[in-house]
Amino acid sequence: MKRVSLSRAIVASILLLFLPLSIAIEADGNKRSAEKEESSLPSAIEHLNLMQQAYQSQNYEIVYLSSLQKQLEPMQLIHGIVDGQEASYFRYLNGVIRESLKYDGKISYFEQGQPAYTLQSNQHSTVFANFANYDFEKGKQNYDYVILGKGRIAGKASIAIRMISKDDYRYSYVVWCDLKSSLPLRLDTINPSNVIVEQIMVVSLNVSEITNPWLEKLTKNTLPEIVHVPNTSTDSPSQWKANWIPSGFSIAKDDQHRLVLHENELVSYILLDDGIANVSIYISDRKLALDEQQKLIRRGATVFYTEQQGRIEINVVGDIPVATAKRLAQSITLATNTNDQ
Repeated sequence: MKRVSLSRAIVASILLLFLPLSIAIEADGNKRSAEKEESSLPSAIEHLNLMQQAYQSQNYEIVYLSSLQKQLEPMQLIHGIVDGQEASYFRYLNGVIRESLKYDGKISYFEQGQPAYTLQSNQHSTVFANFANYDFEKGKQNYDYVILGKGRIAGKASIAIRMISKDDYRYSYVVWCDLKSSLPLRLDTINPSNVIVEQIMVVSLNVSEITNPWLEKLTKNTLPEIVHVPNTSTDSPSQWKANWIPSGFSIAKDDQHRLVLHENELVSYILLDDGIANVSIYISDRKLALDEQQKLIRRGATVFYTEQQGRIEINVVGDIPVATAKRLAQSITLATNTNDQ
């Protein structure tokens, strides 16, 4: 009996000796399993790329609100694929009827009390449109992409991705994506002071396997005649140049053109673009002296900034922080001046 008891005691001691090791192995295995599962989930930039693909390729209907200066503007977007091409119908839901249809490289506009017309263009300013065409991989030089967490928007389980600007010369953004369809559900535009200056929020989202029959029928209708917008630009480049441009922006246009509303006055024009925001810079003769309050107008994320330098007036308009608009205006010099800031 004593021998049996002694044997049992030895076995028990051995088991106790190796028990912490077995627990540690099991814990380590669980940790590795969790890490493996986490690493298999999409990264922040992968979620954004999935959102982009879904926005361009799926059949859906979105009703959303744009919050601008404490005013809510309800809008509707119907998107689908017709004969292998994207088709989208967009309209404002309040006030006078304002609608547009984009299909086959053309955009038709319909507004109550105005003649309908069509433009040859692929640029449709609908909800999330700039993000649906942005190169997020290239954007790594200007943004850090971070997953903030999960939540619920318009009754849909969603995930929030923050695009954090690496400098104070552009806005940061938070994009909420539907976890099931990957479609965008909310977009917050955030200034360098971490204040939301503009917000777009989806209140209803319906995704379908087939294209909306009404949208498909709309693309088959006879559309308004194409209007050729008169070219007000000249062949001459701008007489002025911007000696400083924010990282990631490039010059999309640089010319002189006439402003019809100002007796065909010839002005220098520079257009900057970074894939999400674009900035227009107009340089013209100075007309009237402006006080400080007249030099800056904000409308949500859009800034209208005026700088007067001697005999010229510089107007900067774009979805950029005020500091960016001011620095751009102050960097303008004659194109013959090679002194960079």
